[in-house]
Amino acid sequence: MSKDKLLRRFHPLEARVRSTLRKYGMLNPGEHVIAGVSGGADSTALLIFLAGIASEFNLTVTAAHLNHGIRNQEADADEDFVRQLCAKSGIPFISERIEVRQHALATKQNLEELARNRRYDFLRRTAARMKAQKVAVGHTLNDQAETVLFRFLRGSGVEGLSGIHPVMEGIIIRPLIECSRTLIVDYLKDRKASFREDSSNADFKYSRNRIRLELIPYLERHFNRQAVTTLAREASLARETWSFMQEQARGHLDRLGVKVGDDLGLNISGLLQLHPALQKQVVRRALKTRIGSLRGITAAHVESVLELCRPGQGHAWTDLPRGHAAERQLGILVLRGNLPSSVTEFTYDLEIPGTCTVAETGAVLTSRITRTPDLSTLRGRGSTEAFLETSVLPERLTIRSREPGDRYGGQGHRKVKKMLIDAGIPQRERSRLPMIAANSDVIWIPGFRPARPYEVRPDSAECIAVTYMEPHGGEGRTR
Repeated sequence: MSKDKLLRRFHPLEARVRSTLRKYGMLNPGEHVIAGVSGGADSTALLIFLAGIASEFNLTVTAAHLNHGIRNQEADADEDFVRQLCAKSGIPFISERIEVRQHALATKQNLEELARNRRYDFLRRTAARMKAQKVAVGHTLNDQAETVLFRFLRGSGVEGLSGIHPVMEGIIIRPLIECSRTLIVDYLKDRKASFREDSSNADFKYSRNRIRLELIPYLERHFNRQAVTTLAREASLARETWSFMQEQARGHLDRLGVKVGDDLGLNISGLLQLHPALQKQVVRRALKTRIGSLRGITAAHVESVLELCRPGQGHAWTDLPRGHAAERQLGILVLRGNLPSSVTEFTYDLEIPGTCTVAETGAVLTSRITRTPDLSTLRGRGSTEAFLETSVLPERLTIRSREPGDRYGGQGHRKVKKMLIDAGIPQRERSRLPMIAANSDVIWIPGFRPARPYEVRPDSAECIAVTYMEPHGGEGRTR
C-alpha cells in the first residue's frame, strides 16, 4: 500500500489523532519516529497513520518489532506480517528476537511484566541507535480504561489511577490514546488493511483479558454505555491532580531536604506541617532521589517511614526493600541506601580481662574485673556496658553472631529472635549484633540488660564488666 493511497481518503481517526498530537505536543516537524509495531490492529493503524503524515510533517518513520518467542510459530508469523507491511509501504523495518519465557523462568519474574520491560528496552535502544527523537506505541482509549480498572481493583493511589500517560519521559508518545478500538478497526477496514490477532488476548487466565472481555462490556450494558470514555476522562483528571502534587512535593523536598553524609535527610518538623497526602509524596520523592527507583516501595513502606516521624518517637529504624532503610535521628529522618543486608557468621574469644575487635563489623568489646557498682542506677535501661556475676562465668567469654534457637540466659528463657523483633531492631542489624555467650548461653547483647542468671548479684564484691564500642570508635546506641 503506497503512501499516496494512504492519504487519498479522510477518516475520523485522522482528525482525532491530529488533535491528540497537538494537545500533547507529541511531534515536531523533521523528527525521526520509531513506531513499535506488533502486527495487531492498534500498532498497524499507528504505522499507517504515521506513514500517511510523514511527508506533511517531514517525518522519518521506522518500524520496530520485537519477537518475544512466546507464541512460537504464531510470533514468527507476526514478525513476517510486519516485515511485509513495511516492504509494501516503503518503511524501514528493524526486528529483534529474544526468549522471554526462558529468562522469566530462570529469574522467577512475571512473564507479562518482563516482556513489557524488554519491549521498551528494545524500542529505546533502537531509538538511540537510529538517533530518533520519538518512540510511538499504539495504546488506545480502551487500553486506558482497562488500565484504570485494573489498577483500581488491585488498589492504587492517584498515580496509578492516572493511567497511561500520553507522553512519557518526553520520548515515548501514544498518538492513539484518545481513539477507541472500534474507531481503529473501522479505520483499518476503510484502508483495506489487514492485521494480526494475538491468540493470547482471548486467554482468560490473564486479568486484563477478563477486564476487557467481561467486566467492561458488563459495565457498558448495566451502568454506563460510555464507560470506556468515562474511565479515560477520570484518568486525565487524576493525571492533572498527580502532576500538581508532584510539583508541590518537589518544592517541599528542596526546602526540607538536608545532606547527611552520603544519605538524604528530611526535616521532620517541617514534614509534619504538610498535609498527609503531601507528606507521602515528599517521602516517595525523597526515596526515589536517594535510592534511584521506587521499585518495590509500597504504600505500607511509606507509612512505616512516616511512622518514624510521629511526635514522641525516639531513635528508630525501618527496613526498606533492596537493602535500604530509613532512620530517625533526633529531628531528622535519614533515608539510607545500599546498606549491607547481613554479615558472615563470626565467633571470637574474649579473655577476662581482655579486648576483642570483631573484624566483620568493626565493633570492639573489652572485659575487665571491677568493683560491683550500685545496681539501682542501672536497672530498667539498656546499656553499652554489662556487669556480670563472676562466680557463674567461664574463664573466657565468646563473642559471636546470632544462631538459630538462641535463648537469652540459656534453655527455658526468652528467645533472642523475639527479643530483637520486639525491640524494633531491623533484620539487617540483627546479624551484625555481637552476642556475648558463656559456653552456649547468650548472656548479653549490647543495648539490653544482661540475662538475669548471669547479671551481677547485689551482694557480690566484684564483677566482670564488658564494654561495647560501636564501629569507628563510636559509643553503641541505647535501644
